[in-house]
Amino acid sequence: IAEAKRDMPGETVHIGVKSDFMIKTDNKNILAFSVYVLNTSGSSSTEQEFYNIDKKTGKLVELRHLFKRNSNYVTVLSGYIRNEMDKINKTNPTTFWKEGDGTDVFKEIDDDQDFYINGKGQIVICFDKYEVGPGSSGSPEFVIPADVIKSIRIQ
Repeated sequence: IAEAKRDMPGETVHIGVKSDFMIKTDNKNILAFSVYVLNTSGSSSTEQEFYNIDKKTGKLVELRHLFKRNSNYVTVLSGYIRNEMDKINKTNPTTFWKEGDGTDVFKEIDDDQDFYINGKGQIVICFDKYEVGPGSSGSPEFVIPADVIKSIRIQ
């Protein structure tokens, strides 16, 4: 707020900030939750961090921990997500940014991409608002079907 007031002296500055958490999964094996910050000022943006805790070991689960060593999980997950984005864009062409839009388009996830494990044990890959599409797309999530990763996932 101080920065906005400094950049716009004499102007009324309207900014809202909310930070909270959401429990995604809480069962005997996993506690998954997100911590988010919502900024509003004309429009809004949301940034989230996801945490998955193995209740048996008490350790934080990272995406790479779910896959066999040298499995190239980034390529597999990214390919599935690109296909899903293409399917969605066929019925609603403005949902995800694509080649020729003049914006950065989704190529692949990060090796430490935000994710959580849902109550069914599925991996859900998450993106922040504006990360892979316009604000109207919100904060997209992609549930990864077990058959897509069965050959590379640690059981």
